[in-house]
Amino acid sequence: MRFDPLTSSPSAVDTLEPVKPPLDKPTGWRRRWAILRVTARRQLITPMLRGNHDPAFYARASAVGFFFNFTPSVGAQIPMVVALWTVARFLMPRWDFHLGVACAWTLLTSVPTVPPMYYGFYLTGQLMLGRWEKPAGFEFFTNALHDMHTGSDWLESLWMELTQLWELFGLPLFIGSLPWGFGTGWLAYIWTVRMINRHRARRLAAAIPKSPAARLPDA
Repeated sequence: MRFDPLTSSPSAVDTLEPVKPPLDKPTGWRRRWAILRVTARRQLITPMLRGNHDPAFYARASAVGFFFNFTPSVGAQIPMVVALWTVARFLMPRWDFHLGVACAWTLLTSVPTVPPMYYGFYLTGQLMLGRWEKPAGFEFFTNALHDMHTGSDWLESLWMELTQLWELFGLPLFIGSLPWGFGTGWLAYIWTVRMINRHRARRLAAAIPKSPAARLPDA
């Protein structure tokens, strides 16, 4: 019974249950992060854990998704994943992968994350090309991205975006994305294989009944 100062008598206070303060609902970036975690678990992790394919089938999907996620190709990532999946599916079946998982991983890139990611690609490319002079600052880089013109449809906008990125930042931006793409893709592959193998090992161990001798206490 909970105490209500308007309806309860003082004699009932001794029998009250402790009232727990209401939990504050996350707001702002905490709420977005919570939604992202739940969505990632539901759309990415759960299908891989419940699937019956070989772990490498899902690991290749994670590698492909992360590779294209870390390339300066926002807006074209999913079409490129679909094109690669089509080639692998019909021409190289041994390299087939889960299309839905690969496409979902590309969605990690969003409008707020594009400027810092692209700037990281640009700085990496500058170092790879041995250009040690002072690079463009982050503020200039961000303003240049915001001022880029777009076309009237998706294909025209994508073409204009890529050509303007090349004109503004050239080879460093594109070549600098390769270590990030290959590196994160390789790590995603290893992580996916280990995660699925651990889950299946736990599920197998839970499904095997213990022998009666194992349940008896030692004499």
